Amino acid sequence: MDYHFQRNFSGHPEAQFSMDHEAMGIWLTEELGNNRQQLEHLLQVIESLEKGQRWEYFDDGIDYRLHLTRDHAEVRAALLDTEMDCDEMEELDYYDSESISHCGLDDFKTLLVCWQVFLDI
Repeated sequence: MDYHFQRNFSGHPEAQFSMDHEAMGIWLTEELGNNRQQLEHLLQVIESLEKGQRWEYFDDGIDYRLHLTRDHAEVRAALLDTEMDCDEMEELDYYDSESISHCGLDDFKTLLVCWQVFLDI
């Protein structure tokens, strides 16, 4: 999972990810953004998952849903959870990389820590 962080012309943080992980970048930029309180909360959730104190965690954002388990993280567009007919779903197959991303929990934790460092620069 390759990514880099930058600030846009108005100073807001943005995350850009390689193909197959684009949804992760959209979630990080649009759902988490500058919210340091939520970032700290997610790091605490990950710690509780690592210690075996919980099995999983869900966070429903505006456009994306975060699902954490003891070994993986998934970011999924809320649109994927709506009912559509088969033709509509086939049209969206091309955009899967922007709709859903997976990574290991360790990689996700590293990502959040890097985002935290970037926000504090």
